Amino acid sequence: MRRTVLQVFLLFMFLLSSVLCFSQKLKTHEDSVKHDTNMMKFEKMFVEANLEKNRGNYEQATMLYYDCLKLKPTSSAVYYELANVNLRLYKFSEADVNIKKAIKINSENSEYERFLDDLYVKMGKKR
Repeated sequence: MRRTVLQVFLLFMFLLSSVLCFSQKLKTHEDSVKHDTNMMKFEKMFVEANLEKNRGNYEQATMLYYDCLKLKPTSSAVYYELANVNLRLYKFSEADVNIKKAIKINSENSEYERFLDDLYVKMGKKR
């Protein structure tokens, strides 16, 4: 009798752990699909923002870049492009803030440092 109770308990625990593992895999898959969808939206929006910037539609580009940051807040490329747009709009302090965020996220990109040096020259500041 005792052995039967133990077998039933072990079978129950095995089934329970299987169900929990399966539901965790499902959640992970759903999270992965959501992440992939968001990254596709990000890429599309980033391209659209760059097109607007290149057309000279800086305000529209700025809005799209900020929408990109909602999907991927750690994108150094977006902060760099925002700095570029702000520079073209003569918003030097905003450009300074954005390029510093890009550098903080990706300190290996030498283009970001060059941009900051050029910005400081335009602002008449020393680094």
